[in-house]
Amino acid sequence: MLGAIENLLLPALQAALPAGPDLAAGPAVAPADGSPGRVAVHAVRLNCEPRDGADDDPVRDPAFAGWQGALAAAPGQPLDFTLPDAAVGELAEVHCPPGRILAHGDAYLLDGRTLRFFRAPPGPVFARTRGPRCAGYRERSGGRIELELRAWATTAASVDDLLARGLGAVLARFEQINVIELAAAPPGLAARLTKPRIGLAGIERRLDPDAPKWVLGTARCIVRGELELTLSLGAPEAEGRIAEVDVAVHLPKGGG
Repeated sequence: MLGAIENLLLPALQAALPAGPDLAAGPAVAPADGSPGRVAVHAVRLNCEPRDGADDDPVRDPAFAGWQGALAAAPGQPLDFTLPDAAVGELAEVHCPPGRILAHGDAYLLDGRTLRFFRAPPGPVFARTRGPRCAGYRERSGGRIELELRAWATTAASVDDLLARGLGAVLARFEQINVIELAAAPPGLAARLTKPRIGLAGIERRLDPDAPKWVLGTARCIVRGELELTLSLGAPEAEGRIAEVDVAVHLPKGGG
């Protein structure tokens, strides 16, 4: 689940870093002696916490069936993307590129079952629909992710340069996204962090205690947002319903 955050940041880091040092995701150790260095992005942990202005208990809402997947442009119509027959329900969200929910009316219009974009989408187009209610629930709470950016180099100046480039890329990437899809495990578990906002928590530089030939720099960030955990369990259990109510009025004997 935490790997989704790292994978979302890797392309931006790759574009920002100079040639030479390799790029890693997740827990990493110092590179081999003689290499030009290494940069690693690591989502360390995710904690649930109260939402802003809310009490300690997460909020539980009903769960709804739906569809999500990639859309392809219509032949000869690069701005038109039609929902497939499997996409039951109403259109709920459009993502483009991954991590960015587009506002209806600003980037596209919905014409029947076709999304008509005003300009060429800047990346793959994904859509989500909302269908009928199903068994399960959607739970919302505050989410707090600890994120580390580590850089190894042979000199302190090189470490500072790698950290500055990498941190700039990470902060800029978070300005471009408004949702992080953390997990989608079939048949019915999904988790995501909405409205993520990142802040710098601290920077440290020292010799790597496990590899003293390398200078290690670490930038620690905190990402906060609303954590949504959805459990969809298929059709809801049948509920008994009252089909008809007959009312009879009985008057007491003797009138009155």
